Amino acid sequence: MAISPSAHQKRPLPFESSLPLLGEEAASRPTKSAKLQATKKVSFNHGEPKVHLFDPDNGHGISYASRIEDNCIVIDDDDDESDSDGNHPQQQVPLTEELTVLSTVHGRQRRELRDITKHDLRTVMKYGTKSKGNFVNGDQRWKFEFGNTVYITDNTCKKEITCYKKAIDIQPAQITEQMWSNHHKAVRILKNDPQLCTTHSVIIIDQSGSMNKCDVNGFRSRSDAAFGTLALDYIAEQLYQQGDEFFVDAVTIIEMNCTGSLFVHKEPMDWILFNKVLHRQRTAKPRSHGNYVNSIEYAENVINDDLQCFSNFDLDDIGAYMLVLLSDGSPSDQKPGDQMRRRDAICRLSQRLKSKLTVYGMGIGAMGSDFEQLKYLVDAATEHGAEGQFNHAGLSPAELSTTFHTMATTMTTTRTELLSNKTKRTKTEKRYTMRKSYNDVDLVPLRRETKNVSRWRYDNRTQPPWKKVEFLNSDARGFEVAQDPFGKGAERLAYMFYEIKKKQTGSGYEKVGKSLVAKNSIYNEDERSKEKFHTDFCRSQQKAWELALQFNRAVAKAPLLKPAKDEVSLPPPIEFLQCNVYDYEDHWGAKCGLLVESFCTVDSLSSAATMDMFSKTTDQLLLYSKLER
Repeated sequence: MAISPSAHQKRPLPFESSLPLLGEEAASRPTKSAKLQATKKVSFNHGEPKVHLFDPDNGHGISYASRIEDNCIVIDDDDDESDSDGNHPQQQVPLTEELTVLSTVHGRQRRELRDITKHDLRTVMKYGTKSKGNFVNGDQRWKFEFGNTVYITDNTCKKEITCYKKAIDIQPAQITEQMWSNHHKAVRILKNDPQLCTTHSVIIIDQSGSMNKCDVNGFRSRSDAAFGTLALDYIAEQLYQQGDEFFVDAVTIIEMNCTGSLFVHKEPMDWILFNKVLHRQRTAKPRSHGNYVNSIEYAENVINDDLQCFSNFDLDDIGAYMLVLLSDGSPSDQKPGDQMRRRDAICRLSQRLKSKLTVYGMGIGAMGSDFEQLKYLVDAATEHGAEGQFNHAGLSPAELSTTFHTMATTMTTTRTELLSNKTKRTKTEKRYTMRKSYNDVDLVPLRRETKNVSRWRYDNRTQPPWKKVEFLNSDARGFEVAQDPFGKGAERLAYMFYEIKKKQTGSGYEKVGKSLVAKNSIYNEDERSKEKFHTDFCRSQQKAWELALQFNRAVAKAPLLKPAKDEVSLPPPIEFLQCNVYDYEDHWGAKCGLLVESFCTVDSLSSAATMDMFSKTTDQLLLYSKLER
């Protein structure tokens, strides 16, 4: 099975196979009429997927009985003839689990290492092709193949010798003169004009001994899967999205075992790098332990060396960075202080780069593997201003592919935004420390405002659109807002906020009413810019609220969304929060404003029944909204 870059450009599935893989439904049990049907045509939005039909003869014209007769499976493929008495010959087809497979110690160890069950071997024997293997010590070996699994038995076809999975073969790209020319041009730019680099991806790949395990379907090992999906779904994906346009993006790859070693240092993302990663896929030799500290600090040094070239630039004028840590388990370095060294390195980068840094933790391994340290590092990044995400891909090549594809899409979006913002006014991001959650209230520093506080609501149906309204609580005299945010979006920070009133006894103020959320720009801006920011946001929010009302009315009339017998109501309506602006005067007498919304919890969506209802109606909602348009 081979995958070429030119084939990938037509958007087929990254892991197409000429036969279905184990774990999918192999086929229905053979009947008297075991003839091939005509090739089906299934229409999808993106390309035509292959349709695999079960062929008892597997395209070789060999009778099913001749292949499996040693295992008591006898099938007469002649559907139209009868015996001398006019009766159809009887078939003897045992179930898959009834086939005899005698295990050996070596065979069991191989199956455990390669995640192949005994039932899988029976499936291979029942539905696969049988061919002669090698002679070993004068004994004939037999080879059964089905999908990407190969099973070797002794001459009786009942005793297990070994088994393995055939690996996916990703073909290298054909390099043209233009590709080489662009490569040399990008290398010169990265050396002489590093500020023109749009993105820099620093990828740490676990190369400890456990990455030798052969339990990822379609790959020889976990290491093989990591390099393969990195090449196909991260590098090639971005190159296809880029098309013929010329961009300068850098990639650094660090291999992690006892120490951190550089495989690729700040090389251009192009087809030359794609081929280099594919070559490393075949030659990598995972070994020893997986020590996080050395590799993470190595990555920090690589990024810091980059940033030294930008000492005269504002943060907004430099490219975006992505730090990826791919591992199949907990770190091997467990000395006192190792955990803090890992965290400190991530925190230093996050505080320095803020939203220009995205930290991805990717776990590859069976369910139950220990990825607490990966999650811990991602959380540390988000707490100090960076973007962060953890994903456990398991042992599924599809999940690995999806994760790398998501990262590629993120970097493409970031690249587009950076290029589109080059002509915009330079903005300086605020310095802040993220809190873990809204409810993280212990020793939260608060700012109190009571001077000339008023509440305003935007309504573009009136002139002027800003209308002064009463406080949410009639006895409110001001508000308190946290100094540190608990949430961050692309343009705004979210802070804990509530109205306050004077205490009935004694002096001072106390909280009154429900908790709210204040939104403020992530950048340092003057109040004139903030006023425009509030106006634009409130106008968009009101328009979204109006469209939601129209959509809810359409859903209520949709015949496809009538409640089923086991449901009690229509899908929940879509609602957008109404926002207000609280005006106040600061200590210097300057007029300021804060955008405030209700604090929305997800308790109403936590039940399994509600989530199940959403999953049932999502496709119908999307379909009906398109029909309404």
